[in-house]
Amino acid sequence: MLHGATLVLVPTTHPRHSITETPAVRAALEPLRQRLGSDAPTLTELVVRGAEVTLRELEAKDRARARSLETFVERMRSAAEPDFAEIEAIRRSSRRP
Repeated sequence: MLHGATLVLVPTTHPRHSITETPAVRAALEPLRQRLGSDAPTLTELVVRGAEVTLRELEAKDRARARSLETFVERMRSAAEPDFAEIEAIRRSSRRP
């Protein structure tokens, strides 16, 4: 019970979140705290950095996928015309009686 304390609720339209410092979270944060001390980033800063890094990784994957598709399409365009007679011969020879 709080004696003489005033509780002030600040209204906000922003979502609120709660983070429990589980052993896994503590294990990730403790090296930062030990190394940086009072200069360690806040949880808010870490969330923002994590979101930015994750977005950059997703964008890099998208770019790599697009480059792969462009390379594949270019290889297909520059490939020799298929020999349909040979393809048909292979199909016939591989059929089981």
